[in-house]
Amino acid sequence: MSLPSRPKYQGETRKLLLAFDIGTTFSGISYRYPSQEHVGGDSKIPTVIYYDKDGKPCAIGAETLKEGIEADAEEKSWSKAYWFKLHLRPKTKGAMADRDEIPPLPPNKTVIQVFTDYMRYLHQCAKDYISQTHGALFWRSLEDEILYVLTHPNGWEGAQQASMRNAAILAGFIPDTADGRSRISFVTEGEASLHFCLSNGLTMNGSGNNGSGVLIVDAGGGTIDVTAYQKLANDSFEEIAIPKCYFQGSIYVTSRAEKHFDDLLSGTRFHQDVPILATRFDRNTKHVFRRDDEPHHIQFASHRERDAALNIRAGRITVSGRVVASFFEPSISCIIEAIKLQKRIAHSPIESVFLVGGFSASTWLFEKVKKAIEPLGIGVFRPDSHVNKAVSNGAVSFFLDSVVKSRISRVTYGARQSELDSPVSAIHSYRGTLQSPKWFVDEPEQYTLECLIRADTSSVKREQIYSTFKNAYYYQMDFDIVLMLGLTELKAQIAYLENGIERRGPATIIYEGDDLATWRSNSPID
Repeated sequence: MSLPSRPKYQGETRKLLLAFDIGTTFSGISYRYPSQEHVGGDSKIPTVIYYDKDGKPCAIGAETLKEGIEADAEEKSWSKAYWFKLHLRPKTKGAMADRDEIPPLPPNKTVIQVFTDYMRYLHQCAKDYISQTHGALFWRSLEDEILYVLTHPNGWEGAQQASMRNAAILAGFIPDTADGRSRISFVTEGEASLHFCLSNGLTMNGSGNNGSGVLIVDAGGGTIDVTAYQKLANDSFEEIAIPKCYFQGSIYVTSRAEKHFDDLLSGTRFHQDVPILATRFDRNTKHVFRRDDEPHHIQFASHRERDAALNIRAGRITVSGRVVASFFEPSISCIIEAIKLQKRIAHSPIESVFLVGGFSASTWLFEKVKKAIEPLGIGVFRPDSHVNKAVSNGAVSFFLDSVVKSRISRVTYGARQSELDSPVSAIHSYRGTLQSPKWFVDEPEQYTLECLIRADTSSVKREQIYSTFKNAYYYQMDFDIVLMLGLTELKAQIAYLENGIERRGPATIIYEGDDLATWRSNSPID
């Protein structure tokens, strides 16, 4: 299974493409320009920021790996922003993570402000690396027209994309203009991972011919994203089930380990060392765990420390393999059940599963999933190298190759009929269980305000109509709101008839956080 041959670049000017994968725990950047043979960049850096007491960033990303940074942070009363990506998650019931497991943001900081600071840092890293590799003149000649791809979990929707675009504007990626905003594209982590797998020519179970179904499982730090595709006759792909997103990534393994240590050491002199134990587990034990019949030793205190009742000797605590396996079990079970669900609801048979993302590098996780799924006649595979850069590298391929031609809408959209005469139309999404919802009044609690649509109706014919009820004339415009769901970002237009021929006009989607009140007050009434 591989990508079709990429046509030679036909543009008249050189372009630079930057793809950003801002993960829950680690982030990466990949880049591409015409004539470049390989996607640039292979390393990832922590998604962490330390703020001083005045709210200014004092250590970001790779800077937070400096020896003794935790001691500096404690001494200088710095605040640590980590796992902050999860604060941007949708607030709908099916997409919520456990609020208690998400660390709070630093004082007086919003998630957009933290995203902005981190994205500004990543952009500077990209500038420094590319300038050093290809020359400062190369960067300066392209920086005003750089194209960007931002990745996000499957469960994120238009509101989250709008927030990320706003953060990119504040970070200086693009100007706040229509042309500037158009330079940012979005792709789900699942679709980016499919492109990564195709770019690496991974082998599919069975024939791999047209009609073959493949499931991408992107196991990351915060989320597990699963997306099912079918290969078509023209070497393109289409989604064959609604993609899913689960909050069971690798950080939850660490959270369960930390809770275990907290319960075990509560009331002892070692209780203050729980954060150190959790950090050592996260950085070492979690990655090397392979068997549940072998104990693991975690060094966390002076060699003089010992407590036989707590299995602590020479400053090391011994944890049985079965206990470590219990930390992984909910996440692994989530992946297995998610695969089985996609198998049931996909409208074509799934023959292969590809595990990508940093969490999938866990040998224990991979072997447990493989053991549970392969008896179902489904092959389980993962790339041999650079699995942690699957999303950003795949995002570059998405922009250049775009092999996915058809996507399934995650929800049903509609507008209340009584609101259609307003210059701003409210679009609602249905979150219930009915297959064909029609009437808002049947289940009003299942409808969520998704966005507002503002259309330019200057080209739509106005018809004068007399109202016998009001004894007055009024004007009526007939047009439809068209939502384009087949792209990676929701787009809108209006459709109307002109001399019997359908015409299309522009429309703008406004999400929460886009200053709706100001926008409404400044907008003319058509």
